[in-house]
Amino acid sequence: MNMKESFFTKMIKFVYGINEPFDEFTNKVISEAANKVAFGLIIFLFVSSVVSTVIGKFYDNSNVAIGLIFSDLMAVLIALTYINVVVKRYGLDEYDYSNDNERKRAIRSYFVQNTVTLVFLMMFIVCLNLVLDGDFGVIFFTVYAVLYIFSIYLGYRRKFK
Repeated sequence: MNMKESFFTKMIKFVYGINEPFDEFTNKVISEAANKVAFGLIIFLFVSSVVSTVIGKFYDNSNVAIGLIFSDLMAVLIALTYINVVVKRYGLDEYDYSNDNERKRAIRSYFVQNTVTLVFLMMFIVCLNLVLDGDFGVIFFTVYAVLYIFSIYLGYRRKFK
């Protein structure tokens, strides 16, 4: 029975470089994880909206906005981490490549996944810097980005060579 894949399933396949269709069990696991993430994010967004409205009456709105952005980034990182745990638990990231095109697609998705992670982590660090009124400076961000890109390269060498 051919069922149309959901957007979330297509996104998981794209991010992890999976070319083959999921079996029924894997599709069920991915759908359950997607439902949990969606339900959790909906509840979180509702609660954070109400809380920020209440807190906005007592504090400066710019501080409330920064706190809301920070908490939203935390929620997205938690959701991405949960999906990553589910994918690794069921071995969906381990894949035998039958041809060179599949391997290239997996390499591309590996770099896309890690680039998205780097962007979210940098936004998290910027928000943390704003919330804590710290002075991390450009050097910190540059060193962190270079070290992260180096770790991506080492992971690439370990996984694809």
